[in-house]
Amino acid sequence: MMKPHMTSVRGGFLCRHALIALGAGLMAFLLSTDAQAEGPRWRLDGGLSFSRFEQQVKVEIGGATGERLVENTEFGWLQTLSYRVWGPIEIGGFMQFDTGRREAARFSGFDEEGRTVVSGAVGGAYHELWYGPMVRLGYKRFFAELGYGAFGARRDEARDDLPNEGGDTMGYLRTHPTIAWVLAAGGGVPINDVLEVVLRLEYRLRYYNRRGSEPLADNMAHGTQSFTPFAGVAWRFGSSKGL
Repeated sequence: MMKPHMTSVRGGFLCRHALIALGAGLMAFLLSTDAQAEGPRWRLDGGLSFSRFEQQVKVEIGGATGERLVENTEFGWLQTLSYRVWGPIEIGGFMQFDTGRREAARFSGFDEEGRTVVSGAVGGAYHELWYGPMVRLGYKRFFAELGYGAFGARRDEARDDLPNEGGDTMGYLRTHPTIAWVLAAGGGVPINDVLEVVLRLEYRLRYYNRRGSEPLADNMAHGTQSFTPFAGVAWRFGSSKGL
């Protein structure tokens, strides 16, 4: 019968060798990918997004259109610049700007012409700017990205209910220094050797804890998360010779 300490030693031995084999396999994959990766190392991406959502009530389908219960329109622009440092790994930076308008209200009835009337409408226009570093991991025509919003500012007319400690309700909301992240995944369809059409789905998580230069009142934090699809073009440039 095998002694307990001998079983522990053998288990540790097998675990170490399994980790070594896994690490060696990963290194071989990266080295083979880097050896096969030829051509430009720089990549410039540009993408656009658009979304439109609305809700309404009518006396009948196809009837007169009145005031909408919910209305949300958003445009987005994304720009990234990255450099392939090794195999499938690229590092760089991103910039994203979103602008739109959203409104919501309660249904109150119909006017004399059968059009919807609403009350208690809230909302307004908003604009948001982000930029920061990012890393991309690619495999053939697919990729995954992780970005950090080093700078994030949002102007939101609907959020005048979140004053800072000084009472300001009109300044830009600023992102939390450690909770401002972007995750994205996508793929490309080549047009030629250096251009490709790119589709990307982005998940963005952030908290706002400042307005202007001061914290929100009562140490409040305003959390937001969103999924956004982007369509755009990627351009690869710059020679890899001599690097």
